[in-house]
Amino acid sequence: MTAPTLVFGIRLGALQAASFVSIGVFLPFFPLWLQSKALPPTIIGIVVSIPIIVRILVSAPLLILADRSFGPRRLLLCSHLGQIVGFPLLMLAESSLAIIAIVALVAVAQAAVIPGNDLVVTGAVQRRPGLNYGWIRGCGSVAFFLANIAAGYLVGGFGAGAVVVALSLIPLLGIWATFVAVRPETTEAPVRADDKGRSAAPGLPKVLWLVLIAAALTQGTHGALNAFASIYWQSQGFADATIGYLWAAGVVAEIVVFFVLGQAVGKGSGVGLILIGSAAAAIRFTVMSLHPGLGLTFVLQAMHSLSFGATHLGTMAALTAFSPPHARGRAQGIYGTLAALVMALSTIVSGVIYREAGALVFAAMAPLGAIGFVLTLLAVRLLPAQPQRAGSGG
Repeated sequence: MTAPTLVFGIRLGALQAASFVSIGVFLPFFPLWLQSKALPPTIIGIVVSIPIIVRILVSAPLLILADRSFGPRRLLLCSHLGQIVGFPLLMLAESSLAIIAIVALVAVAQAAVIPGNDLVVTGAVQRRPGLNYGWIRGCGSVAFFLANIAAGYLVGGFGAGAVVVALSLIPLLGIWATFVAVRPETTEAPVRADDKGRSAAPGLPKVLWLVLIAAALTQGTHGALNAFASIYWQSQGFADATIGYLWAAGVVAEIVVFFVLGQAVGKGSGVGLILIGSAAAAIRFTVMSLHPGLGLTFVLQAMHSLSFGATHLGTMAALTAFSPPHARGRAQGIYGTLAALVMALSTIVSGVIYREAGALVFAAMAPLGAIGFVLTLLAVRLLPAQPQRAGSGG
């Protein structure tokens, strides 16, 4: 790896890290803030699902916008600015309707950050073979890991209200990282290509559709985890700091997977990784519903490296390998919509199930992983008819 490539990789890693600090606070601890506002489990499930529903509506249009004209740099800057304006409004909200409305507005700003980052990074990996997607994305996981621990202590020391304060300030890191890592010239090639060929953009190959649907279903198994794991663990007597470590345990193993297998993006189909991830999801959430003790819960959290990490790497590899020329942004947006749709449905349903059946909500997620496994097997059968690099290069 040349020195300029190394420096560019570090900048891209900072971009991922800055974004995942916010997620590391929001994902495990925002439900606790909602609970502190005396919202019932069903309403919490709805509120937590709002960002996912918003992604269904805006992911594809925003990614096409980034691909064609506006560019990922401007899109990411506007996204972080929107969060800086939106999150403080939650401090003034008292009613559930006000919270729902503000969360919906903030969700629009949040929606473009992760797919925008992935569009920037996967494009960079294609242009510079020396870059390793896993190492760059792993920087985000490290940041998520550290944020989990810090937020656990923050909530333990200052209460759930500290969550919204932190979320109001963290996007400043995202603005800094975007200026450092995403230069204006990053948007030039995608804009020219799409301007010339957007009306005749080819359809996505069948193998890619199967893989994207399978990956979306597998990622959807995490709906109950995101909404109710922290609340469930509190009910089991786990301390706030322990909950932070539980979330971080999954990220530690996830980081290892990213660092070891990250070069699969740009060099393979990724289908095998999705097979592993979907099987792990089915097993993980079945066991989680059986009231495992603290030790086994740590093991199950470590399986996040497979149910999420391996699935994510496989999906990025498949998008790189099978996306037609000049349709990278569109393919990324379609996957974002599919994943958000499944996640929204699983999260909303989890609110109802958790209210009625408690920990069995996690077992209800397992069939999604099983279906994802079957669909991926079908995709494997299509691989000989779909060359690994066919349609790549855009």
